[in-house]
Amino acid sequence: MTSRREFLQSLPSLGLMMATTSLTTLTAGHAFAKSKVAPTDTSHHRPLSYRGSFDDNRVEFANGGIANGDYVDWLSGQPNEATIFEPQEGVWSIVGYMLGNFTFVQSETGLIAFDAGSNIGMGRDILALLRTRTKLPIVAIIYSHHHYTAGARAYAEDRGADLPIYGHPDVDRNLLLTAGELGPMQFRRASLQLGFYLPHDGPDAYVGPAEPTFDDPELQANGHLPVTHPVSDGEEVVIDGRRVIFHHAVGDTRDSLIVHFPDQDLVLHNTNVTPMAFSMYTLRGDFYRAPDDMIASIDKMRAIRPGVLVGCHGVPLFGDEAYEVMTAHRDYYAFIYNQSIRAINQGMTPEQMVETIQIPDHLAAHPWLYPGYVEHEYNIRGIYRGIVGWFAEDTADLHPPTDAELGNVMIEGFGGVDAVIERAREVFDQGKYNLTAKLMSFVIGADPSNGEARQLKADASRAMGQTAQAGIQARNFFLTHARHLEGKLDWTQPPEIGFFTLPGVDLVMSTPPGTYLKLLQFNVDPVGSANVNAVAKFNFTDLGQSWAVHVRRGVVEITETVPETVDVTIEFDRKTWAQIALRQMSLADAVQRGMAAVSGDQSEMAAILGSFDKIPTAQPEPELMNG
Repeated sequence: MTSRREFLQSLPSLGLMMATTSLTTLTAGHAFAKSKVAPTDTSHHRPLSYRGSFDDNRVEFANGGIANGDYVDWLSGQPNEATIFEPQEGVWSIVGYMLGNFTFVQSETGLIAFDAGSNIGMGRDILALLRTRTKLPIVAIIYSHHHYTAGARAYAEDRGADLPIYGHPDVDRNLLLTAGELGPMQFRRASLQLGFYLPHDGPDAYVGPAEPTFDDPELQANGHLPVTHPVSDGEEVVIDGRRVIFHHAVGDTRDSLIVHFPDQDLVLHNTNVTPMAFSMYTLRGDFYRAPDDMIASIDKMRAIRPGVLVGCHGVPLFGDEAYEVMTAHRDYYAFIYNQSIRAINQGMTPEQMVETIQIPDHLAAHPWLYPGYVEHEYNIRGIYRGIVGWFAEDTADLHPPTDAELGNVMIEGFGGVDAVIERAREVFDQGKYNLTAKLMSFVIGADPSNGEARQLKADASRAMGQTAQAGIQARNFFLTHARHLEGKLDWTQPPEIGFFTLPGVDLVMSTPPGTYLKLLQFNVDPVGSANVNAVAKFNFTDLGQSWAVHVRRGVVEITETVPETVDVTIEFDRKTWAQIALRQMSLADAVQRGMAAVSGDQSEMAAILGSFDKIPTAQPEPELMNG
């Protein structure tokens, strides 16, 4: 089977990818013509993809994917294959291999690496490419934030020795949150965001920056190495003869860095200065991204005003151009933030804010602020939710009806399902795809198996996806949802390979003892544990350390203080627990293989195991309970 990486590499350069087409039959039963007139809905005074404004601006990618022409134009202007930039002597930045960049700064005896990619295979690929320019060894790694750390082990293997690793003090904790506590959600939704569910070819094919993956599990593995030198804000250190000043920053994460090499007049960074308008809210779901912190981070770089600016995303920038781009970005975020606060203080709802707050033309047209990653209104809604919360002062939302209840009433009011679907077809033909999708949500809420409604909602989602300017996020969500509605995939299940690399045994072993044990608290089945009040002692035999896992009627408390009396004792080494925690084996498997021992009350053991919905995944056989 052709991997996503191999397929993306097989495509010709983006400059040859665009082929304008008349697009006569792009969705089931609905035709689109290049001559289609834009909707006459006067309630909106800006072009909207979900109201048909870009129906005549769809193009076909080389792989058959249909996308917004402006988005494809923007994409074709970005490096679309691994390209080595040398913005100054002794600095190499590899752009276009993946979403993020890889930058290397020459020091006295080697290279300081800035970021390492998303898996071990990426790290090895980048090193091979780097060796076409320099044979100097990697002597240190700096993590820009916790997203691009998983190729670090490849750098260490290349060096043949441990490497000092510099990063924000919260990098490892936030990585654990992403890979551990919120791992299943992040793995699935980040993969939705970046099109990992979409096919390689055809109208629904992924259209966007390459994100290499590997069929070989060893290459796809997470090779994160913990930070050895957490840096404070404003701290100056010398790394292999180079003076480096670290500044804490906020970009898409709160553990980002600005890295200033004062003697080289060089700044490396992870802030929201990117080749596109960056996201103050991401559709994959994340913690609130405070715009004032983002703006302050950009202003730190503006105060430095470096001669060379190299980010985690985009090509290097120089001098006055770099300063102008930084200023445009901070003004974009400041405008949305300031106007959102103003609107909130005026009592506006998120819907009213989206209608009212219009990006100024000089920012909307800026080449480094194209909304290829996020639509402007998502940022506005994200700010409202982050500051005010979910309640927008409509008390009907305090106790909303169920989807089925609301759907049944709407169907009754329309005069039956057929009437709702007929009306939805009418508004679809008017280009009101968002309204079509919402009407079909009522029908599906009342009758989830209604095939006609699911198909029409899929058609509307596909129409919005094919015309979305935010091709990196919105297009992928719309098209994946369409295929889910059509039964072509199940987007509630994780893909085989996703954007975030799942943790492996080595990564679990690199965390403090007890870290993954504590994740059990997020896997408690409230029904299965409702009548359980029991304590299990987990003893790591290789560490001589124990933890108490107390299941207490719907809640689990995990502590290093083990009471004198416990109901069950489980003994194994930490590596065995790592395999159980990652669901590579069950506790029963471990006992049968002689890798674990269980003693105590059999019924209590069964009750404790039955209290969790994921880890462990199987119960020991009765004869093994007291082994």
